[in-house]
Amino acid sequence: MKKFFFAIIAVISFSLSTWGQTADNPVLMTVAGKPVTRAEFEYAYNKNNNVEGAVENKTVEEYVDMFVNYKLKVAEAESQRIDTMSSFIQEYRTYRDMQLTPHLVWQSFIDSVARSLYDKQAERIAGRDLIDCSHILLTLKQTDSDEVKKMVEKRADSLYNVLCNGADFAQLAQNYSEDFGSASRGGKLPTIYPGMTIKEFEDVAYTLQKGQFCKPFLSPVGYHIILVHDRKQLDPYDTLYPTIIAALKRQNIEEASANARIEKMTAETGKTREEILLATLNDLEKQNPDLKYLIQEYYDGLLLYEVAKKRVWDAAAEDTNGLKEMFKKNKKKYRWTEPRYSGYIVCGKTADVAKQTAKKLKKGLPEGKTMSAFLKETVNKDSVMVMATGPYLAKKGENSTIDNLCFGDKTRIIKPVRKGFEQVVLTGRRQKQPKSYLDVKQQVLTDLQQELEEAWVKELRKKYTFTIDREVLKTVNNHN
Repeated sequence: MKKFFFAIIAVISFSLSTWGQTADNPVLMTVAGKPVTRAEFEYAYNKNNNVEGAVENKTVEEYVDMFVNYKLKVAEAESQRIDTMSSFIQEYRTYRDMQLTPHLVWQSFIDSVARSLYDKQAERIAGRDLIDCSHILLTLKQTDSDEVKKMVEKRADSLYNVLCNGADFAQLAQNYSEDFGSASRGGKLPTIYPGMTIKEFEDVAYTLQKGQFCKPFLSPVGYHIILVHDRKQLDPYDTLYPTIIAALKRQNIEEASANARIEKMTAETGKTREEILLATLNDLEKQNPDLKYLIQEYYDGLLLYEVAKKRVWDAAAEDTNGLKEMFKKNKKKYRWTEPRYSGYIVCGKTADVAKQTAKKLKKGLPEGKTMSAFLKETVNKDSVMVMATGPYLAKKGENSTIDNLCFGDKTRIIKPVRKGFEQVVLTGRRQKQPKSYLDVKQQVLTDLQQELEEAWVKELRKKYTFTIDREVLKTVNNHN
């Protein structure tokens, strides 16, 4: 299995690294031994430069360094053999195949499925009508007593009599039908055809003409009254074709057709699925140069994500000492311009239980304990008497209850967590400045990640070689 993965990656890597190297598309740079053509660089530069704020409208010269760093990280990921992981290969292939699928759609396959569905439906209907109808249902259980059954029968007869006197069927269905799914639609049901519903219902429905409603009748689920809105024959295939195709597309028929086409090609040529997809990709890239760079971008992006997650993002998040040190070195940077409320909001059924809970939460939740578990162990042993939310670290304007009770803004409303828990108190403190990195964790984390990122890039620039052809660089976006 490993040999198989390595073989596939070798094919992919060769395919990606040799794309488009021609006299009209010279190599612009070589990073860690891999060439990057001018066209690939132009694709990345132009795409990112057209996204507002993505590269801050950098010049080509300014963007080169960013691009080199990007490729160095990809090289590092490959050196760690991330590209040989089965999870990576699977995710890459999924994306690649998604880009290729529209070009492999097998329309004759889709049409055959559509025709088969229509023919099966026509066979099932066997020349009978399709019925558009509504119903009113009064439910009965098989275990209901005779007395209950008679009572339900009388109710059904009563509704029938009201209908006979001109009452609106849809309104009665909304008010009285116990088929709640259709009742909200005035009793409207999906189109009925033979074999779709229970026999007792079908037998009666097919005796009615357009505009007729029936007397109450009993089925295994209760008493029904049916109103037929319309009856018609199944439309011809050509008429229904667009509707069938639209429904099939919603069920991913195009992807299924592409897979069927690939299976047919493997049977006819003896090639593997992967060989066929790579050949398809090779053909398509000649017609659509941007497609190859789009897939290359995703390939590199997957590698970059995995290696950066490990080296920068997770490393920073897990480095408690590093976060503490970053906070200590940059306290002035993290200073607040206005105070925060740090603590919990407690809502009790009584003032006493709210105050009692606030006192217990004064020092915060015990480590590893959830709020619900803590409250159940302390004040909600027999019944729920109090609810609490938090911890909060909120400045004025972020929470109405905190604004009122902590910052004294009586124009703001005190909002209980739930109706019935109207006694609201705060348990915490008004804090002028952050006490630890935890109070400004996201800012500190971002700064530590940036520090690790910069150190990592320096390491990579020492570890790997790279060259840039400055003459080719001058021709970026400036050639025929």
